[in-house]
Amino acid sequence: MTDQNYAPSDLFLDRLVDAMLELAPESGWTHAGLAKAAEKAGLTQGQALLAAPNGLADVLEAFGKRAARAAGAAINGPEAAALKVREKVRAGVKGWLAALAPHKAAVKRAAATPANLLTGPKGLWAASDAIWSALGDKSTDYNWYTKRMTLVAVLGATLAAWLGTEDEAQVDAFLDRRIENVMQFEKFKVQAKNAFANFPDPLDILGQRKS
Repeated sequence: MTDQNYAPSDLFLDRLVDAMLELAPESGWTHAGLAKAAEKAGLTQGQALLAAPNGLADVLEAFGKRAARAAGAAINGPEAAALKVREKVRAGVKGWLAALAPHKAAVKRAAATPANLLTGPKGLWAASDAIWSALGDKSTDYNWYTKRMTLVAVLGATLAAWLGTEDEAQVDAFLDRRIENVMQFEKFKVQAKNAFANFPDPLDILGQRKS
């Protein structure tokens, strides 16, 4: 996205996020740290308020959306076109982690914040939705939610593993096991749906259906 597609507040927010990511490893995600980040980004008090009227919550959410976009982009790239679904899911999660990786210390501090908007349910949901949307998911009703909720669990567990080690191979192996769980769950849902579709109608069995 070019600057022409951005509103001034979006540009201010990007600068604020970048500055906050530099400061957060030392200052944490605090109001004092946010004030320093605004100064570092060269923003006036009014510009900072325009960029993030809800303060740290807006900055954390913006960073989470940035990582979520990277997850979707990892699946939409030409190198991922021939991959199977599980491989695309893996590429999306890896793209998400790659976006977080330069700021791992800041992510660790974010995980400890009370709001936890980056590594908590809201941030994980954004990444999950980006991945399923990039996969072209056309599901509706409960399927739409269950797919995303299942992947949220994968993202959360993988993120915890990633934060706890520098061994990328270990994280990859952990991620592969979690994705296998997702694929088995999706297979089970299809099998269950087909099985229930073949069940006789209880009203027919009881002779209570009116003709």
